[in-house]
Amino acid sequence: ADYADAAARLVDSFVDTDLFAGVVLIAAKGETILRRGFGLADREWRVPHAPEGKFRLGSLTKQFTAAAILQFMESDRLALEDAISRHYPDAPAAWRDVTLLHLLTHTSGIPSYTSIPGFFDAAARIERTPQEIIALTRDKPLLFQPGTEFRYNNGGYVILGHVIELLSGLSYEDYIRENILQPLGLAKTGYDHADLILPHRARGYRFENGAFENAAYLAMSVPHAAGAIYSSVDDLLAWLNALRTGQTISPASAALMMRDHGHGYGFGFAIQSQFSQQHFVHAGGINGFSVVLSHYPDADLTLIVLANIQGSPVQKIAHDLAALYFGVARDAADDISLDPALLADYVGCYRLDAGRILRVTQQGARLFLEWPGRPKEEALARDDHCFRARLSDWSVSFEADGVSLASHAVLEQNGRTWRAPRMEDGS
Repeated sequence: ADYADAAARLVDSFVDTDLFAGVVLIAAKGETILRRGFGLADREWRVPHAPEGKFRLGSLTKQFTAAAILQFMESDRLALEDAISRHYPDAPAAWRDVTLLHLLTHTSGIPSYTSIPGFFDAAARIERTPQEIIALTRDKPLLFQPGTEFRYNNGGYVILGHVIELLSGLSYEDYIRENILQPLGLAKTGYDHADLILPHRARGYRFENGAFENAAYLAMSVPHAAGAIYSSVDDLLAWLNALRTGQTISPASAALMMRDHGHGYGFGFAIQSQFSQQHFVHAGGINGFSVVLSHYPDADLTLIVLANIQGSPVQKIAHDLAALYFGVARDAADDISLDPALLADYVGCYRLDAGRILRVTQQGARLFLEWPGRPKEEALARDDHCFRARLSDWSVSFEADGVSLASHAVLEQNGRTWRAPRMEDGS
């Protein structure tokens, strides 16, 4: 009870500063410690959050997609080492060396449609088939040789979703419902549609110019197998437990999902270390919502934080709740191990001033900065948006809405501040 009360007060501190509203569930050793709504689910009607609330998950959807691919692997319908052209005949010649494993681990080199400049300003409002989404980048050159680098890629998971459709003869939505959700009894989880009447749906918001406003419309065919599923904290806990106990895929397949495949990433899970504990985590950001599922297997501790505020610092909240559980003072806690999905929004080039460019790169769950006169150095996360140098005296924060690519990087060093705009051409 003491921990639950302290945890609720910690979350309230984020609510009081308009950084969080949503539902939090904390479970440890088979017992639920905290399951509570905070703030408002509907700001126009002043309806408070209830624990049963349903939230769009964004990139947490990738766990369900990965599990579906592994179901096909278990039935010998595919191998992870298969070239995608074996299951997607329309794959261009440039993708001949790209495998399903590359797509699962974000190492394919295929450009992501969500990285197209301005995509969320207009194009994301248009309903598209999976083939039409894939076509947005299918003719672009690979960013790197498959398997040699990590670049978070929503488009890769849309391709996987389309492979599921081709192999099953069902839509992605129907396959996930019939083969994962219904067998597990996950009745509060499904593929979201804007016109769906969904009981206990949380409304999505963003904070702009000092006030809340409704999130921008998103055609829900666009995120598809990379981000279109909704769920609740109860169903997400049941989902994690199902993976851990071999209820939907075999224990060996679940171990593949939660194994580091070379860049601190499994299949739909980032594999990290936090508080000297192994840490499985994945976040999701989609118009109006920010979510994270955080699990410490050695302590059997699970934290699920679902917010109906775009760009809410849910990973910072989950980190601080875990620090509280492990008895680590917030001020003395480690730097945060962020999910690679969030870091991907910060990667790119930013113009500091005439002739000087700040380059931000990513290696799995690690972010690096360099600019003329400064060597490449790792940036350590203090919260979801702010970082410090590992050794030097600079700090950087990113202006991002939790969905689109960051618009600016704000670099501070020696009392000077540069607000550097993103260079859309990446040069």
